[in-house]
Amino acid sequence: MFERRTLDEGVTVLVPKRLESAGFQVAFTERTGGLSTGPHAELNLGLRTADDPTVVAENRKRVCRALGIEEFVVARQIHGARHVRVGPRHRGAGFTDASSAVSNADALVTATKRLPVAVLTADCVPLVLGDPESGLVAVVHAGWRGVAAGIVAAALEVFAESDRVLAAIGPAIGPDHYEVGPDVALAVSAATEGGAILHGGRTGGRQRLDLPGTVVRILKERGARHVDPAGICTACEPERFYSYRRDGETGRQALIAARMP
Repeated sequence: MFERRTLDEGVTVLVPKRLESAGFQVAFTERTGGLSTGPHAELNLGLRTADDPTVVAENRKRVCRALGIEEFVVARQIHGARHVRVGPRHRGAGFTDASSAVSNADALVTATKRLPVAVLTADCVPLVLGDPESGLVAVVHAGWRGVAAGIVAAALEVFAESDRVLAAIGPAIGPDHYEVGPDVALAVSAATEGGAILHGGRTGGRQRLDLPGTVVRILKERGARHVDPAGICTACEPERFYSYRRDGETGRQALIAARMP
């Protein structure tokens, strides 16, 4: 259900085919094809990292050239449940200057054609939602705090008919690399009817959290019928993806989505 494509300048992305067929341009970036070095090598797209912001800006431009899109809109992500609807006046917000990003939001929603919106991740779940009938599209940054706060449900509620929504979940940290304490497990479980998906931990009192699987559960509990998870763990593949839990100081990959004519 996903196709891996290597584009111009070595930029590599994962494309959810169902959303593409429905008229949305969606790409989950990998870390190859950029100019960053050291722990941020290569295609770091996060301006709020220790990387050189001019290099990050060039990486972002490189991605846009490869995808054939204009500058994407980004938000200052705060691990909360706030979503913001954006339109033409937001074009390029946060693209080259972090201070101009949409303020304090973990989901961006738009119905404007050819207006790319993006979220940045390095283990958290990147989620895209699209309604083929209305043309509405949303990108969501879902870490455990955001999931516990209700970001997945809040983003889905923007859509008039949840059963029409096409959803795709990109690479995120998997349960084999994500041990959490009981406080995190309880907080995430409270956001679902069936509870978080948890497995036995390797150390006393801790459990392994399947955060992508829990996001799928929340979507289905709320009526979404078409959910495509990539099933790829960011912590497992250092050559392809950034992982904060694995590396500490690291870069950010992006989920970029736009409604096409």
